[in-house]
Amino acid sequence: MTPEMTIAQTEVFGPVLSVLRFREDAEAIEIANGTDYGLVGGVFTRDLDRATQVARKIRAGQVFVNEWFAGGVETPFGGYGKSGYGREKGREALWNYVQTKNIAIKLKRT
Repeated sequence: MTPEMTIAQTEVFGPVLSVLRFREDAEAIEIANGTDYGLVGGVFTRDLDRATQVARKIRAGQVFVNEWFAGGVETPFGGYGKSGYGREKGREALWNYVQTKNIAIKLKRT
């Protein structure tokens, strides 16, 4: 599989595992960020310093390190780019249900 293939460039919802080879972390980050989508990413390594450095550079709404599906209902979740619409879960999700309105009134002085 190569980064240019359709399967690597589209957002697939299903039991699909894509495996792409890379030599350096910079190349892996370039592959991960080389798509219009950015819902979730994952980093698997024994080196936590390396994992956090790579995770910070991946353009995705959520990046898992050494596991998948972490986070509770209080953990905001949503994508970057063409992935998702705002944030789900957590306090940030409440803003999807709010419509702010400002009413200014000049009161007559008595």
